[in-house]
Amino acid sequence: MMDYCKVKHVSKFLLPLIFALTGGAERTPLGGTAELLQTLDRLNTLGSVLMVAAHPDDENTAVIAYFARGRHLRTGYLSATRGEGGQNLIGTEQYEALGLIRTQELLMARRIDGGEQFFTRAFDFGFSKNPEEAIAKWNRDLVLGDFVRIIRQFRPDVIISRWHPTGSSGHGHHTAAGHLAPAAFSAAADPKQFPEQISEGLQPWQARRLIWNTFTFGRQQEDAAPRGPTEGLEIDAGQYDFVLGKSYAEIAGESRTRHASQGFGSAERKGPQRQYFQHVAGDPARKDPLDGIDTTWRRVHGAGRLGDLLRRARAEFDVRHPDRLLPVLLEAWREMQALRDPWIEVKRPELLHAIELAAGLQLEASTNLWDVTPGSTVPIGVTALGHVSTALAWERTEITGVAQGEAPGGQSRLQVTIPPGTPYSQPCWLREPRTGDSYVVKDRACIGLPESPPVLAATFHFRAAPDLALPFRVPARYRWVDRVQGELSRSVEIVPPVSVSFATSAMIFPQPGPRSLLVRLASHAGAAQGSVSLDLPAGWKAAPAAASFDLPGRDRETTVAFQVTPPASTGSGYITARAATGGSTVSVGLVSIRHPHIPPQTLFPPARVRAERFDVRMTAKSIGYVMGAGDEVPRALEQLGATVRLLGPEDLSAGDLSRFDAIVTGVRALNVRDDLLAARGRLLDYVAAGGTLLVQYNTSGGFGPDADTSSRAAQLAPYPLTPSSNRVSVEEAPVTFPSPDHPVLQRPNAITARDFEGWVQERGLYFMSAWDQRYQPLLASNDPAEPSQLGGTLFARHGKGVYIYTGYSWFRQLPAGVPGAYRVFANLVSAK
Repeated sequence: MMDYCKVKHVSKFLLPLIFALTGGAERTPLGGTAELLQTLDRLNTLGSVLMVAAHPDDENTAVIAYFARGRHLRTGYLSATRGEGGQNLIGTEQYEALGLIRTQELLMARRIDGGEQFFTRAFDFGFSKNPEEAIAKWNRDLVLGDFVRIIRQFRPDVIISRWHPTGSSGHGHHTAAGHLAPAAFSAAADPKQFPEQISEGLQPWQARRLIWNTFTFGRQQEDAAPRGPTEGLEIDAGQYDFVLGKSYAEIAGESRTRHASQGFGSAERKGPQRQYFQHVAGDPARKDPLDGIDTTWRRVHGAGRLGDLLRRARAEFDVRHPDRLLPVLLEAWREMQALRDPWIEVKRPELLHAIELAAGLQLEASTNLWDVTPGSTVPIGVTALGHVSTALAWERTEITGVAQGEAPGGQSRLQVTIPPGTPYSQPCWLREPRTGDSYVVKDRACIGLPESPPVLAATFHFRAAPDLALPFRVPARYRWVDRVQGELSRSVEIVPPVSVSFATSAMIFPQPGPRSLLVRLASHAGAAQGSVSLDLPAGWKAAPAAASFDLPGRDRETTVAFQVTPPASTGSGYITARAATGGSTVSVGLVSIRHPHIPPQTLFPPARVRAERFDVRMTAKSIGYVMGAGDEVPRALEQLGATVRLLGPEDLSAGDLSRFDAIVTGVRALNVRDDLLAARGRLLDYVAAGGTLLVQYNTSGGFGPDADTSSRAAQLAPYPLTPSSNRVSVEEAPVTFPSPDHPVLQRPNAITARDFEGWVQERGLYFMSAWDQRYQPLLASNDPAEPSQLGGTLFARHGKGVYIYTGYSWFRQLPAGVPGAYRVFANLVSAK
């Protein structure tokens, strides 16, 4: 006797594109009959909209929710980058790790607003003041080709540019994305452009129109917008949806709040919310962005009966008896199998999901571990439940992905073996080293996807009639129960048997002589024994040459110490650790990124550390650090020989601050620490008594008693300061010294222009635009063709002590091991 079960997620027909995106069955946070009604409406709507911009957070979630949830159109967001170069409000992750977080934040946002997510291979290298720099660093042909590829895959009727298509949009990345949109609109329709995509099977695609959603950073930019045949084209994203119980603007607020790493908690606005558009290219619209576009099944040749059946299903929907739709939905599935059209590939997973919901079916594939290793055997439990109907007979289960297996319907457990040599589950855009500011993706099917396809998946094969088969594919997941949070799940990952890592990304040698370098090893497949050794730059030495390790079981860790001796004077390079175990050599770590608002993420970074031998002194030996949004500066200070204490609320309110030679506030500390503002009086008393207070950049408001007191940061500085968004984005920009003989520039290290060589991403950000005459600028720099910026590092005496504000990006330079940054920062902390 056959068992019966549910459809979950999507079918195999759209792999790898649809399965890896948040489309189809996973994009609604509702469930039940409300989700079924939304799915039926999508099945009856054949139209598509694609928004294009530069970063996570650029997208207009109100517009996405309106078209996806309200108009039931296939709606996508194409972000040129993953936001790797931004700041992180919730942790210490930077660059690729931050990009991974923001990718998942976008996916969570799309699950709420109903859109799908895409990316190009462009890397966010940080703030850019002009589009020429962005396009040059990204490689124009590469990023334009990715725009074109995704347009040809998605086949949008309407493309919406979030940024100005011809003028400036402030950030150079924004402007570049705006300028690329019209080029991609035209190139996607031209078979002579990017012909390699045509040879891969893609077809040219001409969208009906390109419009601009007229968001700008100011009225002047909006007034300069292109004036074409379309004037006043608008929608109301504030419409209320009774099925969803919210307006699309409210859904947009909930969606945008998922950008937690950027601190973008948003109000869920009620009432009208007008969104305006202007014509850029293609056929102008007169009243509606989709003017003249057929959004019915008439656009698919031979789909007349299929359209009739789906309209009938929508008309006969009964919230109390959704199972009564099954006969007509199954007949629609039969009709769909005979048709060939790109829209059929889009609608198959939607129809499967409608059948799932109407039948009250549930299906699951689970493993007993999330981390599995090459060569291991993995048990997979499959669960199939039917709550309403027996119309679907479960015939067999097929396991696909990195391993294959099959079992007859009704069998609840099967096993597969992960082939030896299977690559680890590194996100597909991170498997190869970057070329400049562009990712290298060898697997063409991965280009554009937000995340890699699942490691293992189960396809449940059903039959509704002798000639009517239905395949339902779900990813295999590890499930467990947390005593506080209840049942949780995460994706399955392929991991090494042993991971190898260092405690820091950079190790400095401020004095001649050896230092202890610790190598961490962790087991993931059970007991592991072997040896670990170091690859060193020329002229460096390590003892011992190799060290043995013995990990007695799974999830065990150990640390091996090496004494590393640098060259006598200066030297630099990378030290790589290699662990030999079980006949294989492993030289990667395992980083698990965990934040409550996204699924756990795993990275496998190279097991290497940047090593720098240079002379640097720091007289401050005891430092109190007020951690803000998260950075690695305390570790850098420890490498300089200081004892660092992270200061909590009790330390700031009642602790003995006089024991510290200096107190440093971390990046954005004033934005996230109420206790820091509450301790203003104690901190300024500490300075007046002879202490040194070093305040790193914050992102809002004014400083000082005479500044705008509505700002959180308004009262920490001893004298007035006027903050701004001024920055120096070119990391090679020359740095000069307005007062070259200032003591902070002379001791304990003599600072020269050479200390600003080799910087990464930027000079600094959120410089002050004005300041009280009691402050002295220490550094000056500027981007090309701009006036000199003096407000990046300001020194003031207060009583017997010193207050310093600095917007230079030490939080990037110190973890990167930039020698000069250590020397300058050591002087700032040692200032007296």
